[in-house]
Amino acid sequence: MRFFISQRNARFGLIIMEGGSVADIQIDDGIISILNLEIQDPKAAAVLAAYPQTRWAEITRRAVKIGLGYLKGGEHD
Repeated sequence: MRFFISQRNARFGLIIMEGGSVADIQIDDGIISILNLEIQDPKAAAVLAAYPQTRWAEITRRAVKIGLGYLKGGEHD
């Protein structure tokens, strides 16, 4: 996994390259934007598929928020 960090107009971008996939993650004024994120997890996909597609964005946003919450304080490890 390789990390590239750049700063543009008070925005921080992080591009994660792993196995040819790229996710462009922007943090701007406390808002995290994730573009082109691919997660290979059939079990998680099956859980998400059990809900109406109109709720997928909300559910995914909450899951990422919860997951990042578990990492709180781990940035110093």
